[in-house]
Amino acid sequence: MFDDVVNFEGAKWVVHDDRAAVVAVGKWHVCAFENLSYFHEYAKKYDLYGAVSLFGAPIDAPRILGFDSVPCKSFAYLDPMPPEVNLPRGVTVKRLAPSLAQTVACAYSNRGGGYTVERMADIMKNKGVFGAIDDGKLAGFIGRHGDGSMGMLEVFDGFKRKGIGAALERFLIGYVMTFGRVPICDVYVDNPASLALQHKLGLTESDGYAFWFETEENK
Repeated sequence: MFDDVVNFEGAKWVVHDDRAAVVAVGKWHVCAFENLSYFHEYAKKYDLYGAVSLFGAPIDAPRILGFDSVPCKSFAYLDPMPPEVNLPRGVTVKRLAPSLAQTVACAYSNRGGGYTVERMADIMKNKGVFGAIDDGKLAGFIGRHGDGSMGMLEVFDGFKRKGIGAALERFLIGYVMTFGRVPICDVYVDNPASLALQHKLGLTESDGYAFWFETEENK
């Protein structure tokens, strides 16, 4: 994951040694530590304050480090061949135009908040958001976040339980692989449907947990 954001998303290495890996991408510091006891030492030394993404951490990392965050599981598609998409009958997948940014932004939300219309338009222009079209109607969509990870999967009411969500993720896996990248995503642990989908599609679950949180220098 670290090499991916460095090679494709313009992230910069902050430190990479036998105890820690840290990159800076946008406003985030993306981190992994051999032992959580090193976190505050590295935070002070490398000014890792503000928005932090912590990966490969134990489930009790919030208690240990004193932050509040819902754990996620990270997944990667490691098969050398992309999956077959198997679109439901009558459904096509098309890249959505940025002119639909308001529709997409209003439909998408998560615990970290959705995207503004302007930010969504930028993502649609530069990374791509793909929609499932069923009988001329937008049935759902999927895209990539600012760090290149897969996400934003939404299927609208009236189109669920038709396999559209799985087909959209399979499509995006193949799309990401055309750039020579490893498809990755993060799923909240209290989202059993999405966790089950990753296993169904053959993604490999990471060890440990991922957290997103804000930290201050005095913590």
